[in-house]
Formats: sequence, C-alpha cells, structure tokens
Amino acid sequence: MKLKIDKQKVKKGILFLKHFPWLVSENVFSFFMTMIFIAIFISALFFVRYVILMDRYHKASPSQLPALNEATLQNILEIWQRRQDRIDSANNRAYPNFFLPKENSLEN
Repeated sequence: MKLKIDKQKVKKGILFLKHFPWLVSENVFSFFMTMIFIAIFISALFFVRYVILMDRYHKASPSQLPALNEATLQNILEIWQRRQDRIDSANNRAYPNFFLPKENSLEN
C-alpha cells in the first residue's frame, strides 16, 4: 500500500511555515495574548490534575492522622524549661564597646 502525497498540500504547508514568522510579527499583540491564554489553560489543567484531583483521592482517614503524645509533649516542655533556666542563670557580664571613644580621652 503506497501513501499518496499531494504535492500541492506539501507546498502549501511549506509556504505557510515559511511565512509563519512574518504572520507572527505582524500580529504581535494577538500572538502574545494567545500564547498567554494557552499557557494559563495548560497550567490550569496541570493544577486540576495534580492538586485538586489528587487531594480528592488521597484523603487521610482519622486513624492515619497524627495523634498528640502527652509524654513526648511533657518531655519537650521540660527541655525548653531547662534551656530557659540556663539562659536566665547565665552571668550577664557587660562587655566594653570598642567602637566608642574612651571616656578618659575626651576629658584631656
């Protein structure tokens, strides 16, 4: 079985591809707006497919939701309290500011 290729259609296709850059440059605004709408449409399809539909199928059942472990919470609170006590009991020594001039040099 041979494929019949219409030479006129091939010539028209090549001629269209030859003149396509000119068509685009003559109608820049409409081409730009068309490309923006195509991009928005494609991104909306991906958003619906990978965010909305996946969220519908992968709902967590109540048994899979994380539960609050009281013992772990108390342990964390104790660690935080110990850290806060260490910070509060630290010796707050006043360090001199080396960027200010000395007080004695101003008097001389």
